[in-house]
Amino acid sequence: MSGGSVVSGDGPVGRLLAWRAEAERAGDPQAGLMALCTTGPAGDPDARTVSVKLLPGGRIGFVTDRRSRKARDIAARPRVAALFTWMSLRRQVTVRGEAAPIDAALAESIFLARPRPARLGAWASHQSAPIGGREVLDAALAEAARRWPDGTAVPVPPHWAGYVIVPMEIEFVRAGRPDRLHDRHVDRLTGDVWTRQALSP
Repeated sequence: MSGGSVVSGDGPVGRLLAWRAEAERAGDPQAGLMALCTTGPAGDPDARTVSVKLLPGGRIGFVTDRRSRKARDIAARPRVAALFTWMSLRRQVTVRGEAAPIDAALAESIFLARPRPARLGAWASHQSAPIGGREVLDAALAEAARRWPDGTAVPVPPHWAGYVIVPMEIEFVRAGRPDRLHDRHVDRLTGDVWTRQALSP
């Protein structure tokens, strides 16, 4: 791979999705997860593991409580990084870009596809807020279950939100060499053209 070459075909997003699908077929427990990194208003970094949501058009997204720390970070500084690690394949991908809200209808469809306990849990938790102990969550979950008993629909909470990551850079690492000189390159988006640069591991 030469530095600055134009990437053709499905491009780096397609390659990321292909690697993820391969990890799923291999039964990798990390296949549906990514580490999402954000920066707060004061410049403090944070990271957490979230479930990957594959959105229409092959886009990478995630959902959260809009009151959560990650949502507050994104509101202040939308630049994010997401790390995909698939140990079964000895591969990892880092996506750098911006997180943008998805439309309410798409976020609602993701919520309604969740198992009922997870829908109730979304009402019970004020994500990232301090609590007095586990019993606070248990009580809130019991209250949600009383409010929406079995057989009734659990509505979308007003604090439910979804985001899509708009990539600007996608970095690929294929590891496993005994000399540790792994294959590594980064694809960067300029305008609507992706270019590839080989990197030293």
